Amino acid sequence: MLRFVNEIGVVVRFGFEWNGSTVVVKAVEICSMTIDQVRRRLSEVCSIQAKLDAEKLALSARMVSLLDDPVSPAYVIPERELVAHGGLTSHEARTVIARGLVTEVAPDMGAVLASGDTTAAHVDALGRGLKIAGVEREAFLVHLPELVEASTTMSASEFSHLVTETAKSVVTDDGLSTFERQQRETFFTIRNETDGCVT
Repeated sequence: MLRFVNEIGVVVRFGFEWNGSTVVVKAVEICSMTIDQVRRRLSEVCSIQAKLDAEKLALSARMVSLLDDPVSPAYVIPERELVAHGGLTSHEARTVIARGLVTEVAPDMGAVLASGDTTAAHVDALGRGLKIAGVEREAFLVHLPELVEASTTMSASEFSHLVTETAKSVVTDDGLSTFERQQRETFFTIRNETDGCVT
Protein backbone atom coordinates (compact mmCIF):
# COMPACT_ATOMS: atom_id res chain seq x y z
CA MET A 1 0.00 0.00 0.00
CA LEU A 2 1.28 3.43 -0.90
CA ARG A 3 0.07 6.44 1.00
CA PHE A 4 0.58 10.11 0.25
CA VAL A 5 -1.03 13.51 0.77
CA ASN A 6 -2.30 15.03 -2.47
CA GLU A 7 -2.09 18.69 -3.43
CA ILE A 8 -5.14 19.70 -1.37
CA GLY A 9 -4.01 17.88 1.78
CA VAL A 10 -6.23 14.78 1.50
CA VAL A 11 -4.65 11.49 2.52
CA VAL A 12 -4.96 9.08 -0.39
CA ARG A 13 -4.14 5.41 -0.34
CA PHE A 14 -3.36 3.38 -3.42
CA GLY A 15 -5.10 0.03 -3.18
CA PHE A 16 -3.90 -2.88 -5.23
CA GLU A 17 -6.59 -5.07 -6.72
CA TRP A 18 -5.78 -8.50 -8.10
CA ASN A 19 -7.33 -8.90 -11.52
CA GLY A 20 -6.44 -12.44 -12.59
CA SER A 21 -2.86 -12.03 -13.72
CA THR A 22 -2.36 -8.28 -13.23
CA VAL A 23 -2.55 -5.84 -10.36
CA VAL A 24 -4.88 -2.88 -10.84
CA VAL A 25 -4.06 0.25 -8.83
CA LYS A 26 -7.03 2.16 -7.41
CA ALA A 27 -6.85 5.49 -5.59
CA VAL A 28 -9.16 5.58 -2.57
CA GLU A 29 -9.71 8.51 -0.26
CA ILE A 30 -9.74 7.02 3.21
CA CYS A 31 -10.98 10.13 4.95
CA SER A 32 -14.26 9.98 3.00
CA MET A 33 -15.01 6.29 3.71
CA THR A 34 -17.92 5.21 5.89
CA ILE A 35 -17.48 2.30 8.30
CA ASP A 36 -19.27 -0.01 5.85
CA GLN A 37 -16.85 1.01 3.10
CA VAL A 38 -13.90 0.45 5.45
CA ARG A 39 -15.17 -3.03 6.34
CA ARG A 40 -15.78 -3.90 2.69
CA ARG A 41 -12.31 -2.66 1.73
CA LEU A 42 -10.70 -4.65 4.57
CA SER A 43 -12.44 -7.75 3.26
CA GLU A 44 -11.17 -7.03 -0.26
CA VAL A 45 -7.62 -6.48 1.02
CA CYS A 46 -7.81 -9.76 2.96
CA SER A 47 -8.81 -11.63 -0.20
CA ILE A 48 -6.03 -9.99 -2.22
CA GLN A 49 -3.49 -10.81 0.49
CA ALA A 50 -4.61 -14.46 0.49
CA LYS A 51 -4.09 -14.66 -3.28
CA LEU A 52 -0.63 -13.11 -2.94
CA ASP A 53 0.23 -15.57 -0.15
CA ALA A 54 -0.89 -18.44 -2.39
CA GLU A 55 1.31 -17.14 -5.19
CA LYS A 56 4.32 -17.06 -2.83
CA LEU A 57 3.59 -20.70 -2.00
CA ALA A 58 3.41 -21.59 -5.69
CA LEU A 59 6.70 -19.79 -6.39
CA SER A 60 8.35 -21.56 -3.46
CA ALA A 61 7.10 -24.92 -4.76
CA ARG A 62 8.47 -24.08 -8.20
CA MET A 63 11.89 -23.35 -6.71
CA VAL A 64 11.85 -26.76 -5.03
CA SER A 65 10.84 -28.43 -8.30
CA LEU A 66 13.76 -26.71 -10.07
CA LEU A 67 16.12 -28.57 -7.74
CA ASP A 68 14.75 -31.91 -8.96
CA ASP A 69 14.54 -31.00 -12.65
CA PRO A 70 16.19 -33.92 -14.52
CA VAL A 71 16.97 -31.84 -17.63
CA SER A 72 18.48 -28.71 -16.13
CA PRO A 73 18.52 -28.72 -12.33
CA ALA A 74 19.09 -25.35 -10.68
CA TYR A 75 20.82 -24.97 -7.36
CA VAL A 76 18.43 -22.81 -5.40
CA ILE A 77 17.66 -22.34 -1.72
CA PRO A 78 14.03 -21.19 -1.48
CA GLU A 79 14.49 -19.46 1.87
CA ARG A 80 17.39 -17.36 0.57
CA GLU A 81 15.54 -16.50 -2.63
CA LEU A 82 12.47 -15.38 -0.68
CA VAL A 83 14.67 -13.15 1.48
CA ALA A 84 16.79 -11.75 -1.35
CA HIS A 85 14.12 -11.27 -4.00
CA GLY A 86 10.84 -11.48 -2.10
CA GLY A 87 11.57 -8.80 0.46
CA LEU A 88 10.90 -11.17 3.37
CA THR A 89 12.77 -11.65 6.61
CA SER A 90 14.27 -15.06 7.34
CA HIS A 91 11.43 -15.81 9.75
CA GLU A 92 8.81 -14.87 7.16
CA ALA A 93 10.56 -16.98 4.52
CA ARG A 94 10.60 -20.02 6.82
CA THR A 95 6.89 -19.44 7.48
CA VAL A 96 6.17 -19.43 3.74
CA ILE A 97 8.10 -22.69 3.33
CA ALA A 98 6.23 -24.26 6.28
CA ARG A 99 2.91 -23.20 4.74
CA GLY A 100 4.00 -24.81 1.49
CA LEU A 101 4.54 -28.10 3.31
CA VAL A 102 1.02 -27.84 4.75
CA THR A 103 -0.59 -27.15 1.37
CA GLU A 104 1.43 -30.02 -0.10
CA VAL A 105 -0.26 -32.38 2.37
CA ALA A 106 -3.61 -30.58 2.07
CA PRO A 107 -3.88 -29.24 -1.51
CA ASP A 108 -7.56 -28.35 -0.98
CA MET A 109 -6.46 -25.78 1.60
CA GLY A 110 -4.03 -24.32 -0.91
CA ALA A 111 -6.81 -24.05 -3.50
CA VAL A 112 -9.08 -22.23 -1.06
CA LEU A 113 -6.22 -19.86 -0.19
CA ALA A 114 -5.57 -19.20 -3.88
CA SER A 115 -9.23 -18.32 -4.39
CA GLY A 116 -9.00 -15.76 -1.58
CA ASP A 117 -11.64 -17.45 0.58
CA THR A 118 -9.35 -18.13 3.54
CA THR A 119 -6.14 -16.66 4.97
CA ALA A 120 -2.57 -17.73 5.59
CA ALA A 121 -3.39 -17.76 9.32
CA HIS A 122 -5.85 -20.57 8.63
CA VAL A 123 -3.12 -22.51 6.81
CA ASP A 124 -0.81 -21.97 9.80
CA ALA A 125 -3.51 -23.31 12.13
CA LEU A 126 -3.88 -26.42 9.97
CA GLY A 127 -0.11 -26.88 10.15
CA ARG A 128 -0.27 -26.78 13.95
CA GLY A 129 -3.04 -29.38 13.82
CA LEU A 130 -0.89 -31.68 11.68
CA LYS A 131 1.93 -31.26 14.17
CA ILE A 132 -0.33 -32.11 17.12
CA ALA A 133 -1.73 -35.16 15.32
CA GLY A 134 1.80 -36.49 14.80
CA VAL A 135 1.70 -40.18 13.87
CA GLU A 136 -2.10 -40.03 13.69
CA ARG A 137 -1.86 -37.69 10.68
CA GLU A 138 -3.94 -39.95 8.41
CA ALA A 139 -6.80 -40.00 10.94
CA PHE A 140 -6.59 -36.21 11.17
CA LEU A 141 -6.64 -35.81 7.38
CA VAL A 142 -9.96 -37.68 7.26
CA HIS A 143 -11.46 -34.48 8.74
CA LEU A 144 -9.78 -32.27 6.14
CA PRO A 145 -12.85 -31.59 3.93
CA GLU A 146 -14.83 -30.28 6.92
CA LEU A 147 -11.85 -28.24 8.11
CA VAL A 148 -11.32 -26.68 4.68
CA GLU A 149 -15.00 -25.75 4.53
CA ALA A 150 -14.85 -24.30 8.06
CA SER A 151 -11.79 -22.21 7.14
CA THR A 152 -13.92 -20.20 4.70
CA THR A 153 -16.45 -19.15 7.34
CA MET A 154 -14.58 -19.02 10.66
CA SER A 155 -12.14 -16.44 11.95
CA ALA A 156 -8.53 -17.57 12.26
CA SER A 157 -8.74 -17.92 16.05
CA GLU A 158 -11.99 -19.92 15.91
CA PHE A 159 -10.54 -22.14 13.20
CA SER A 160 -7.35 -22.65 15.19
CA HIS A 161 -9.39 -23.83 18.16
CA LEU A 162 -11.41 -26.22 15.94
CA VAL A 163 -8.25 -27.64 14.36
CA THR A 164 -6.60 -28.14 17.75
CA GLU A 165 -9.64 -29.94 19.16
CA THR A 166 -9.93 -32.09 16.03
CA ALA A 167 -6.25 -33.03 16.19
CA LYS A 168 -6.48 -33.89 19.89
CA SER A 169 -9.55 -36.05 19.26
CA VAL A 170 -7.71 -38.33 16.81
CA VAL A 171 -4.66 -38.86 19.01
CA THR A 172 -4.92 -42.12 20.95
CA ASP A 173 -4.73 -41.27 24.61
CA ASP A 174 -2.17 -43.50 26.24
CA GLY A 175 0.45 -41.98 28.50
CA LEU A 176 3.21 -41.90 25.91
CA SER A 177 1.09 -40.22 23.22
CA THR A 178 -0.06 -37.59 25.74
CA PHE A 179 3.56 -36.87 26.62
CA GLU A 180 4.55 -36.69 22.94
CA ARG A 181 1.61 -34.37 22.16
CA GLN A 182 2.54 -32.07 25.05
CA GLN A 183 6.14 -32.12 23.88
CA ARG A 184 5.08 -31.08 20.35
CA GLU A 185 2.88 -28.29 21.75
CA THR A 186 5.59 -26.89 24.04
CA PHE A 187 7.98 -24.23 22.84
CA PHE A 188 10.86 -22.88 24.89
CA THR A 189 12.45 -19.50 24.47
CA ILE A 190 15.96 -18.86 25.69
CA ARG A 191 16.85 -15.35 26.69
CA ASN A 192 20.11 -13.84 27.94
CA GLU A 193 19.61 -11.40 30.78
CA THR A 194 21.78 -8.30 31.14
CA ASP A 195 23.76 -9.97 33.95
CA GLY A 196 24.68 -12.86 31.64
CA CYS A 197 22.25 -15.43 33.05
CA VAL A 198 20.34 -17.61 30.64
CA THR A 199 16.62 -17.96 31.40
